[in-house]
Amino acid sequence: MIAMSLILIYLDGYKKNVLAGIFTLWGGLYIKDNANKFYSQLKVLFGQHSWKRSQRELEVAGKLQGDTLIRISFAYLFRIKIDDKYFLVPNSRTGKYQPVGGAYKFGKNEAKYLVSNFSAKDDNRIKVNEVTEADYRLLVKNKNLRGFVKRFDNALDRENIDNLSREFIEEIFNTDILEREDFGDLAYSYCGRHMSNIEKKAFGLYELLLADIIEIDLAHNQKELFKRLMVVDSKKYRFATSEEINNFGIDYASQNLTDTIANHTPKILNENNDQLFKKIKYKYKYNSIITISL
Repeated sequence: MIAMSLILIYLDGYKKNVLAGIFTLWGGLYIKDNANKFYSQLKVLFGQHSWKRSQRELEVAGKLQGDTLIRISFAYLFRIKIDDKYFLVPNSRTGKYQPVGGAYKFGKNEAKYLVSNFSAKDDNRIKVNEVTEADYRLLVKNKNLRGFVKRFDNALDRENIDNLSREFIEEIFNTDILEREDFGDLAYSYCGRHMSNIEKKAFGLYELLLADIIEIDLAHNQKELFKRLMVVDSKKYRFATSEEINNFGIDYASQNLTDTIANHTPKILNENNDQLFKKIKYKYKYNSIITISL
């Protein structure tokens, strides 16, 4: 469209009018076909289809004040799909099955920055220990929340999409599900981000949940390793269909009404890709497969 606009500048008379007419018709058809897509992108850009809107609504309703503490949990989740099933592992606290992945980690310098500039403090709802230390599970004042999210995207002293091998190593190899030597390099692509609305959850605080969805690009031999797991019963992992995940593991046919799959797991489903968005800087920076040598 830019190129055609430049051509019009240098044309005169009849040719210019004809080309302008064609350009207008083509442009109109293009905009019509992509109107919904453009509208969705604009809503994301200006916060009309995001957590920002829920924040404004709660502020207008008087439920959020400037000093109201918001619990944030920022994580990355791996989509590992074999045939029509997704690979899940148990949560160490609840025992419910969920995607491989976990909370992002921040470094010491970033920890000092977050305290000094945003008065961030540890989330005491989940006990801080050697496993959860430096997790992006924090309490942030509502008035600082937007700046905090912006800082998260720009922070360098933290775990980043460029290398997300830590959780994969911990939950796949350190648990002896697979052998590290047999697996080879870890390759993955960035699918996009899921951001929840700000809502009051079980912890009794308003929460904002961020999840970057990462799809593992499995080589043929790596797929075979996972397929071998499918025929071996184990409590260390589970393969679940999208229907089972959407039902949170509840089996209505047998009337087993216990939910065995964590409620954030549906975020990784292929069918929910339309709920993800990519920030502009991520869209161009992470548009190809990332390979990590393990």
